Amino acid sequence: YLVSFNGVVSNHKLNRGPFGRIPTAASQPGGGSSSFGRAFLLADDEDFLFGVSRRPSNSGGAGPASVFVPAVYLAEGGAGQLVALTYRGVMLVLIFEESAQLDVKLLESVRLACIRPAGDGLSLAELLPLIAPQHAQVMEREDEYRFVYYNQTNHALRLSNQPATTRSLLGGTRPGSCGPKPGERALLCPLHATLSDPRLKCREVSWKSADRGWICAKRWREREFYLLLDGAS
Repeated sequence: YLVSFNGVVSNHKLNRGPFGRIPTAASQPGGGSSSFGRAFLLADDEDFLFGVSRRPSNSGGAGPASVFVPAVYLAEGGAGQLVALTYRGVMLVLIFEESAQLDVKLLESVRLACIRPAGDGLSLAELLPLIAPQHAQVMEREDEYRFVYYNQTNHALRLSNQPATTRSLLGGTRPGSCGPKPGERALLCPLHATLSDPRLKCREVSWKSADRGWICAKRWREREFYLLLDGAS
């Protein structure tokens, strides 16, 4: 599947202490230390986050190429191998079968097949012009009210857009996500617990204190929506 990461999450943190370290075989059976927090430092607009490291195209040919593909465990699909390829602000996430023999040659062929225009509209180069304006239409619009949206099915989190602008890897700028204020964040936990409690069977709940506005929460199946209103009235 495709993910537009939009520059909000940077893997630079994973390449510094205490996470960053010399690549190991931790992702493979019988490997070394834990692979938690490991990722490659993206050097180009088109690169592997998980997959092939030290490709000649972005390292001048210094050192042999290696492969880092963490093991992942899906609730319904079982074990697999995670590969993530970034292309100008779009991330393609691939999960290979646990038994797949992944090497540099195979992953490079996958990368080329994904980024080269094939005329069928399915390559990343052809999808990018379609994804970018759709993404901008949603993310560059300032929302009238502050809110938090959470989908438990895929753990998607959406915060309302506010006037402060940030740079987008898909081009241009967009409003910065604001969502709850620091004093409101602790209040979301009991609201979430109330909506999630099967004994209460509660679909809507509101919270009001003397020093802040209303927080109105609503749940429908696996989706939760929190409306944050300013003012003490």
